[in-house]
Amino acid sequence: MARPPDPRIRSALRDQAIDYVLRHGVADLSLRPLAKALNTNARMLVYHFGSREGLMREILAGLREREDVGIRTWFRDSKEPRTLHDFLSWYWQRLSAPRARPALRLIFELYGLALRDPHSYPGVLTDPLEYWRRLARETGVPPEAETTKATLLLAATRGLLLDLCANGDRARVTRAMNLLTQILKTGD
Repeated sequence: MARPPDPRIRSALRDQAIDYVLRHGVADLSLRPLAKALNTNARMLVYHFGSREGLMREILAGLREREDVGIRTWFRDSKEPRTLHDFLSWYWQRLSAPRARPALRLIFELYGLALRDPHSYPGVLTDPLEYWRRLARETGVPPEAETTKATLLLAATRGLLLDLCANGDRARVTRAMNLLTQILKTGD
């Protein structure tokens, strides 16, 4: 009987793979060059992640976990209840910063792959809405409005971030986000 994968090795490989794809993207990613860059071999990556698609799912999950740490800290560090428009303003500054651009490009690459082959990338297209619904709940959005607000904010944020990645005009796109946060604030 084969020995199960060591979770520590798997976790270290996942973290290294995340850092690698943030620098290089995933469009032309194959396991052999990735494995070489990680000082392992393709067989070991398949052993730990099952397939290239399994590794891509884990990379996206790892990115989400990294981002979730910052979000949880932001919520926890406030003495006052956080509102959805406060969150959106803070989150936009975080996501639109130049240092976030590699992660954004990677996320959009993974969205594109999932649109083409959703079965190989389960959750990539559906998990973000669930995440935004949870954020809406945490900021006090009434249950009857939770899905609608989450859908609007996810779609608007995703669209503005895609526009930012496409043209780099942070000032223009940020003005549009500021308008959205003002609309959200007056609608609360």
